[in-house]
Amino acid sequence: MSPVFSADELHSVVGGKLSKKNWKVHGISIDSREIKKNDLFIALKSKRDGNDFILSAIDKGAKAAIINKVPFGLPINFPYILVKDSMKALHAIAKYSRKRYKGNLVAITGSVGKTSTKDILTKILSIFGLTYSSPRSFNNDLGVPLTLANIPKKADYVICEIGMNAKGEIEPLSKLASPDTAIITNISTAHLASFNCLKEIAMEKANICSGLKKSGLLIYPVDNEFCDLLKGTVFEKKIKSMTFGSKKGADISLDKISFLNNNSFASLVLDNKIFSDFSVGALGYHQLLNCLSAVGVILNYDLDLRIALRELKKWKPRNGRGRFLDISFKKNLKKIKIRIIDESYNCNPSSLNASLEILKYVKFGTTTKNSRKIAILGDMLELGIKEKEFHSEISNNDNIKFFDKIHCVGTLMKELHSKLPKEQKGLLVRNPKELIPYLLNNAEDRDIYLIKGSNSIGLSFIVDKIYDLNNGCF
Repeated sequence: MSPVFSADELHSVVGGKLSKKNWKVHGISIDSREIKKNDLFIALKSKRDGNDFILSAIDKGAKAAIINKVPFGLPINFPYILVKDSMKALHAIAKYSRKRYKGNLVAITGSVGKTSTKDILTKILSIFGLTYSSPRSFNNDLGVPLTLANIPKKADYVICEIGMNAKGEIEPLSKLASPDTAIITNISTAHLASFNCLKEIAMEKANICSGLKKSGLLIYPVDNEFCDLLKGTVFEKKIKSMTFGSKKGADISLDKISFLNNNSFASLVLDNKIFSDFSVGALGYHQLLNCLSAVGVILNYDLDLRIALRELKKWKPRNGRGRFLDISFKKNLKKIKIRIIDESYNCNPSSLNASLEILKYVKFGTTTKNSRKIAILGDMLELGIKEKEFHSEISNNDNIKFFDKIHCVGTLMKELHSKLPKEQKGLLVRNPKELIPYLLNNAEDRDIYLIKGSNSIGLSFIVDKIYDLNNGCF
């Protein structure tokens, strides 16, 4: 990887005291555990003081650091820039990096689907040029500037997630990113704890347009009650727009949707053109919608749509966001095979409904043997004063009937557990670890498990523990 910043360049951007000249860095990190060779380590003060981890960063290969105090034991020849505020330094670097970047930048926001849409776009844009996006969900006041600061000099396309937990967070991040294309994936009850109503969430999401360039494009969904609000934002800011969804009035829409062999198929409708060979290597109507906004970007950049659609067929969700994991292990000397749908990273009423819908169509190969379908559901967090009601209402979801057993994890999921019929009612536990022995003792060949919950509930522990058994014994 080629250098992204020189010592003099960084010093001119952040000011402060430069201890040593004539060095270059290939990337920027704020986490000493994830430093790569020749990275710049920026020591931030948060819950823990980043200055205390510089020696660890050096051991990992850090080339230099931005610090706000010289820590004890720092090697005398190790280069650094001493500043008053390392957070301001990070934002200054991000602003500078974005200003010098002359390629195309897409910013994505939405209640759910941001990371999957980013991954889809990364895959298909990479066919057309050097494409950079953050490796994980870097979408807050740390993640967005870190993504921007690491833009490769020769990048053709950059994809940036912009999220929020409270009012007023999207606008400054949008202005920092200054996208030429912005996407709103959808609007739902995620993070409702910080807002009075769903309309306020819609208004916050619309602030993705705050930093949109004058010639920029907003791509937004029509399948929600706030379509007119978003249309009003487009009119007020005098920006271009493109809509997507299932409705025929959308600029990009779907028709003839079907699911087969754990893939999703549809006809893609653009004005009067129909592309019947449209599919994605993942299950779910929501994944098809994520693809539609990506199609909008391809059209906006005047790229070859047919090439992009061919690449879409190969896309698979990442771990924690819908990845299928097939796991084989020996139980009582007999080999069994199970499938996990790993949705352990995030959960809210909208994304849970999409995940429950998927299970209707999941099959385990071409066998005629029926698979048991088992759900492991963890608490949905940040839903505000109606959080118990949201959990209780899951029992009314029509797709619940497709599950043989439902296990509940957390304090809020007891609202669902109490409503389940006896034959479907699994265990209710507070800690995911408590489920492991039961799951393994009762696993049967060709079981299919949906594992879904908010990230901090820790359902990824269950996924990891079971996956560790792959090709092993229990």
